[in-house]
Amino acid sequence: MQEEQPRLLMGVVAPATNISVQPEMEALRPAGVINAHARIPNPDRSVTSDADTLAVRASMVNGLNAALDTLLPAAPGHVVLGVMVENFVGGGAAGQRLVADCAARMGCRVTDYTTAILAALDVLFGRKVRLSLLTPFMPVGDVAARALFEDAGHEVVRLTGLKAPSPAAIARIPRDRIVQAVRDLAGPEVEAIVQLGTNAAFRTLAREMEDELGMPVLASNPVLYWRALRKEGIVDAMPQHGRLFTL
Repeated sequence: MQEEQPRLLMGVVAPATNISVQPEMEALRPAGVINAHARIPNPDRSVTSDADTLAVRASMVNGLNAALDTLLPAAPGHVVLGVMVENFVGGGAAGQRLVADCAARMGCRVTDYTTAILAALDVLFGRKVRLSLLTPFMPVGDVAARALFEDAGHEVVRLTGLKAPSPAAIARIPRDRIVQAVRDLAGPEVEAIVQLGTNAAFRTLAREMEDELGMPVLASNPVLYWRALRKEGIVDAMPQHGRLFTL
């Protein structure tokens, strides 16, 4: 007997240095959805300055098309860009053009973090929000991240940049340091905490911190995957993944 066709083949693209996108998005799959993963061939170079950040971004953008081309034979129905830097450093119109180019190359819809997180905030609140941001970036990335939310009309009350010294090091930031940073970002004037950086394994911790702090704590990988599913009409309620997956 022939097996049923999958509901959706989800292409997932992440940098070669990223060890968090694949396991986190595998854990988020509803029944009948298959993830096909591709890697951007980026080096794990030292990041100690804004200039280093820009160089890392350039290497990832240059490798993005090669990663997408490895997915083309599988013909995914949707593609998730599990990478943050080029969406913030040189984002805005440049980021939108990059996403549009990816969609044209793949012949399907593409989800990026910028549109995903703004959609999540709209669904959760239905209005502009006072936010705290947690990033792994150097200052140039933090400035661009702040601009993303402020240009959309949200208020960034607090921001903590953890200044990971390389792309791979984002995944090795100690858990206790991240937990303390999230606690420091909370406060009576803050309505939600947003984590940026797809190489941080933040999915489970975000749910724990939501329970502790009593406010939405949004992790980048679940937000990306939720948005992609909803854009394809997959609306399974999965409360084990947080409030967003019930909406």
